[in-house]
Amino acid sequence: MVSDPVSIAKSVVEQELSRLFGEVEFAAKHTSPRLFHLTWIIRDFTLRGGKRFRATLVLAGFWSRRWGRELDDDVRKVMASVELLQSYLLVHDDIMDRDEIRRGGPTAHAWFRDVCVKDGLLADCPHYGISQGITAGDLLESLAVRLLSSTSPDVARPLVNRYTDGLMKVAFGQYLDVLLASLPLELVSEQDVITVHTLKTASYTVELPLHLGAIVSRESSTKLLNELSSYAIPAGVAFQLRDDVIGLFGKTEVTGKPVGSDVVQKKKTLLVVKAYEFAGESAKERLREIYSTGKQPSVDDVNFVVRTVEETGALDYTLRAIDRYVAEASKAIEEMTETSPEAKEFLRELLLKMAYREV
Repeated sequence: MVSDPVSIAKSVVEQELSRLFGEVEFAAKHTSPRLFHLTWIIRDFTLRGGKRFRATLVLAGFWSRRWGRELDDDVRKVMASVELLQSYLLVHDDIMDRDEIRRGGPTAHAWFRDVCVKDGLLADCPHYGISQGITAGDLLESLAVRLLSSTSPDVARPLVNRYTDGLMKVAFGQYLDVLLASLPLELVSEQDVITVHTLKTASYTVELPLHLGAIVSRESSTKLLNELSSYAIPAGVAFQLRDDVIGLFGKTEVTGKPVGSDVVQKKKTLLVVKAYEFAGESAKERLREIYSTGKQPSVDDVNFVVRTVEETGALDYTLRAIDRYVAEASKAIEEMTETSPEAKEFLRELLLKMAYREV
């Protein structure tokens, strides 16, 4: 392969975001010194970690027809914009999920809450943290749109249109995800779970970056975008199913996320839905108690869910589902006619990393 997209994406994103955050900090400094915490946290949260996976996919879309072509300012802006979108969604997601840890550090709302306590502000500090976290997320999202709209006139409108379409799907998926967490376990189906994964993960984690990259290349076509979608959706679902496995069985020191957080948030993952379907009546009753009552799950509850998912075969079922989605995405790659051989090879390698990663 001519170039290493991952290394290039990381370098580009670091440069573009550092420049952008510098501009934001300059504007904030000349508005009010009290804005320091806001500008500091959006920089720290965005730059402290992350694989720059979505930026890499933008690059893959940009190179889908001509692998290794020179990058212009427009694609650099798009690569940075999807990482700002990711930060925005994570900041708000962490608030909804009540998570305290992200990328090895405090979530934005937790950080603001702790600042409130440390500085002795006259406020309800947990609510203050949530309020300022929402504001930080809003600022990140506005910066993503700012970058997209500052691209060349011939691509700015289609980029923003595609971006807002992707964001609408994420909102649909997030709404359903929160709703499913609030429904009795027996009312949630496998199709419900896959619908959320398709809208919330596959559409914006894989499909949207590939499409944005293809659009900004000025070499896209309806057929190319459809080919990329036929790969992106099953690849994205496989990615999220793997994420659910890691979320239940991973270690905090490796994942940077709290162990069992999906159980605490009562997320109806495929692992849990199938465990309930396959379990005996006694285990079903315990799962209903954990997932369908107002009681906060305990450490014992988390351990019970882990054991039940394994013992009922729900883990094996989910791993087989991942294999099926990988096969579907692989078939889509083989049937591509609008993409270069190098692009197909990269998408194939990336698929395996997404679906079978350990963290």
